[in-house]
Amino acid sequence: MAIRQVVVDRRDSAIYRNVLKRGGFISASYLSINGFDATRLKKMALQGRLDAVRCAIGKSVRWYYQENQAELAHLKGEV
Repeated sequence: MAIRQVVVDRRDSAIYRNVLKRGGFISASYLSINGFDATRLKKMALQGRLDAVRCAIGKSVRWYYQENQAELAHLKGEV
């Protein structure tokens, strides 16, 4: 899996966010606050090197990345 695209209603967004967290995914905003480059993460996901979920909530789009893979890429210096 490279990128899974999901459209979620506002009412269901909190529930789906918890499902993603339990599945090992973490939000791009959290990663960027902690020093990860969100544009590089997105580029890696588009190349198929990183698992990601593109979650559309109304007009807003949020990206979630597989936490283990993002941390490994960060340790390798790719992000």
